[in-house]
This record gives sequence, C-alpha cells and structure tokens, in this order.
Amino acid sequence: MTRVPQPLVLSVDPAPALPLPVTIAGITADWLTRAIGTTVPGVIVRDAQVVEVMPGTSTKVRVAIDYADPAHTATLPGRVIVKGGFEDHSPALAAMFLNEIRFYRDIQPISTLRTPMALFAANDPSSHQAIVVMEDLAALHVSFCTPLRPQSHAMCARRLADLARFHAQSWNSPDFAPGRAWDWVRSRFATESAAYAGRYLAPQVWNHYMALPRAAAVSSRLHDREWMAHALRRLAEIDAESDRCILHGDTHLGNLYIEADGTPGYLDMQVTRANWALEVAYHIATSIDLADRRRWEGALLEGYLATLRASGVVAPDFDEAWRAYVRALAYAYFIFVINEVRFQTEAVNTANTARVGAAMIDLGTIAALS
Repeated sequence: MTRVPQPLVLSVDPAPALPLPVTIAGITADWLTRAIGTTVPGVIVRDAQVVEVMPGTSTKVRVAIDYADPAHTATLPGRVIVKGGFEDHSPALAAMFLNEIRFYRDIQPISTLRTPMALFAANDPSSHQAIVVMEDLAALHVSFCTPLRPQSHAMCARRLADLARFHAQSWNSPDFAPGRAWDWVRSRFATESAAYAGRYLAPQVWNHYMALPRAAAVSSRLHDREWMAHALRRLAEIDAESDRCILHGDTHLGNLYIEADGTPGYLDMQVTRANWALEVAYHIATSIDLADRRRWEGALLEGYLATLRASGVVAPDFDEAWRAYVRALAYAYFIFVINEVRFQTEAVNTANTARVGAAMIDLGTIAALS
C-alpha cells in the first residue's frame, strides 16, 4: 500500500445517518463500506475480519479488509483499527471519546503533529459511542513506545520541538472564544475535570492508591491528600492567568510511536486548552530516565522555548518557564498516582509516578505550589 500522507477530510455529523456499532459484532464489511465511504466515495469493502481486540480505556479492534476495487487495495489500508467505546466502562467516558473524534475532524487537517490517517470519525449523541477508523500503524512497521523503556535525549528533544510547533498554532488564539472554531476545546481545569479529581481525592479512594506499589515508589511527602487538593486548585488558578494553547493532552510514552524513518508520531489525542507547561512537564518527567532527566531537563526546556520563538510566539524567558515547569509536575503526578489499572498496568503507573515524584522532590514542587 502507498501511504496517503495527508489526512482525509472528515465530517462529524451531530446526528449521523450511519448508526455506530456498540458491540464488536457490529463491525462488519457492510458497516465499514458505509463508514469509509463517507470519505472515499464508491469504496466497497468485500470482506472484513476481526484480527485482534485490544481492550483499554477505549477498545482498539484490528480488522483486515478486502476491497472490491484493486485501486482501493493499492491506496487504502489493508488493515485498520476501529477505535471506540466497546467496554462496560465506556458510557462513563463518552466525553473523552468525543474529544478524540473532534481532533480528527477539526484539528488533524491543520496539525503539524504526525498522527494516523483517519478514514472515518463520528459520534452518536444518542449513545456514548464515538468511533474512529484509522490506518493500522503496525502494518507500517512503526515502533511503539512504552513507559517501561525511557527515551533518548535526541528523541525527547525532537518531540518537544514537535509540541512547540503544535502549541504555537493555537497560542492564545482568538478561536477559543465562544462561537469560534475551537470553542469546543475545553480547559484542562474545567468543571468536569474538577469533578473527576474530586472522586479520587475522597479520603477512602486516595488512601487506596497510597497503599499501592506506585505510592511506595515515591517520597511519603507526596502522600498528603490535602496538599494534592491544594496543588490542583493552585494550578487551576495559575492556568487561568497564563498563556494557553491546545495541548495533545496525554503525551506519556504509551501514546507515542516512531515511524520507520524516525519521525515521532502521536496517538490517543485528548486535546485540551491549557498552559504549555502542563504538557512539557508531563512529557519530560514521564519519558526519560530519572538520572537523565536531572542532566537534561534544563536543555530540553531551552530547546522547547527556542522552537516556540522560531514559530513566532513571544515565549516566556527561561526563569519564568522553569517555575512553570516545576509547578506543572504536580499535575502529571496526580494523573498517574490515581490512574486505574483498567487504563494502565500497575507497572506503568508505578514507573510514571516514580519518575514524576522524583522530579517533584528534586525541584521543590511542594514549596513552589504552597
């Protein structure tokens, strides 16, 4: 197959004429013909076979496709990933699924980030369901990153440059205003995010996570539930007064890949509107070894700021950026110290919590948010 380098133009109908399956059995050749046909008119999927089902926060279903037209066989993916909400917990995550659909509709066509080619993206407001049909990256021989294998300085620097160019595209954009193109991109500290945090900050729930291996991997100074609640409130206050842009939203290594030519790629976009430091601190602290982070983080931050400036942004100076970076580590820590094992394994949660927790102790995040 010849890879199509540009994303196809997608539409997300608020009331789609094409019903979206809520069970894997509903992913049929007929349904795929109609779904892919919304972007590739005249396509006919002659046969579709489910090859693998990968449960998770959302379910990824690998499907082998046989097209009726040899021209489509030559130009379209022979294997696709159908990603959607096929789990018992899926109804509770409808907003998350919709957010990813909107990325493929509204942001991917202009994004500078390398992401999978999408053939279909739609949501169904009558149910929790939202589905993306995208190329199967495994067929392109990409290397999938893992939180259990830290990244090199070169790759981390390259990703931060990618993120800087992406952030620059929406830096303090007027399109965040009501009625404008990106008014749907919610603040990281919007009401629903506060409600999500509140569930995990309930004493019994917090204590459950503090008894897990991930909490034993960090200083007991980071077990203070009241401080964690204060830190999140303080971060929300800072965010409201800071430069903001669209973030990928979840740049831990489990959502990243490297193409055969070395180009960094990005999966599982959970776009949000927030201060840049949340993304940079999250990525640096979770993606490189503890000892390497201590040696590299200053230079990595300098490189990110330099790319912002080269992209036309009036970036903060290093000292201001460093303070923002140190504070933002608290958000990354919270995400992984309370992350459920149905979303990431305990090994992954422990690795990420340990890396971020060490950075917080090294750099004085507790004091920075007091």
